[in-house]
Amino acid sequence: MKASGQPVMSAEFTGHSYWGFEHPLVLVVDDRLPPIHPVVYAGGRRVLNLTVLIYVCGFYLMSSSGLRLAEILLEGAPTPFWDVLMQLGVEEATGILPRFHHDWRQWRYDEPWDYASLSNYKRMVEGYGFKLTVIEDNPPMEKIKYGLPGKEDQLDSVARLVENMGKLHIPVWVYNWMPTTWERTRRALRGRGGAIVGGFNAEDLKDAPPPRLGGVDAPTLWRSLKEFLEFIIPVAESSGVRLAMHPDDPPVDELQGTARIMNSVEAFNRLLELSPSESNGITLCQGNFTLMTNNLPATVAHFLEKGRVYFVHFRDVRGDRHSFVETFIDEGMSDLYATMKEYVKHGYHGPFRVDHTPTLAGDTAQISTPGYSALGRIHAIGYIQGLYRAALSESHRH
Repeated sequence: MKASGQPVMSAEFTGHSYWGFEHPLVLVVDDRLPPIHPVVYAGGRRVLNLTVLIYVCGFYLMSSSGLRLAEILLEGAPTPFWDVLMQLGVEEATGILPRFHHDWRQWRYDEPWDYASLSNYKRMVEGYGFKLTVIEDNPPMEKIKYGLPGKEDQLDSVARLVENMGKLHIPVWVYNWMPTTWERTRRALRGRGGAIVGGFNAEDLKDAPPPRLGGVDAPTLWRSLKEFLEFIIPVAESSGVRLAMHPDDPPVDELQGTARIMNSVEAFNRLLELSPSESNGITLCQGNFTLMTNNLPATVAHFLEKGRVYFVHFRDVRGDRHSFVETFIDEGMSDLYATMKEYVKHGYHGPFRVDHTPTLAGDTAQISTPGYSALGRIHAIGYIQGLYRAALSESHRH
């Protein structure tokens, strides 16, 4: 039965700080809307549809009792390390686009961001026991960033990815605005006890020519980013997907004749101002943000208060943005316990993952991808779990 012009059902949900709402969420089934479109209001404004609400509440209920770890899975099929991750308490996964070929012919009938490919990938990951929470990968986007002819096709690919993530209930997409990619000029440095670590020194590339598409300046990148957000945010909103911008890595002003714009706290403030939508958020990669500021805990608190941190890479480095080395998580230059206390204090319920860990002696797993060896990640996961438990215990005492 419906009362004309009046909602017939409502329910209030709290514990929503991960999604950046400042008011309780209220589910309303309203006779003024089609019956298949119950909506969610926060502070008197419509913010989500019912499908997204169910997913949001599911994540809150899942995360309210502990730390959410969403480790990246780089393999095309399950490996023994997936078992290790689950044994360590990792319940969620950060996925990459399934670029793996079906067989020796090495051809495909769907792109990795199309529904069938992504659906099959999700089925494999979740069939193994993880929850696929994040996609940290993207279709080609260089023409979008440079503002070149042909960007329309790339925009269409990104829109299909976001739409398919929404259909498959994968809530967070990590992307970046680097004209090239993340860069390490030294990938076999020796760290503590001889562990292999990566590093960057701007002097190593001072004579390097621009990349394949040439140079690009900062105004062009800001303009293309604004246009991109205007295009993709409505798609993300209707799909229930959160965009999480990753900082430039390294966060220098220029690399090989190409500007970098997501390289400061001020730049991320500007990003959030470009679109006030809750779908426009950030990946707080601590290894990059600590190179942007001399107070990582305060910077973390600053962005948590804005309510649009949707993913965290919990790691550390030593040095500055022009020359640094990656470290074990317990020997970097940041106060990671103070940083973790900010996540607990602000009620952050989003996922974390480790990143760029040292390669330990005898560890050959992922040796071809520096920073993602098995043993180094096991150490970092345990350290994060310890920091979280200590920070949570301290918060309860106070």
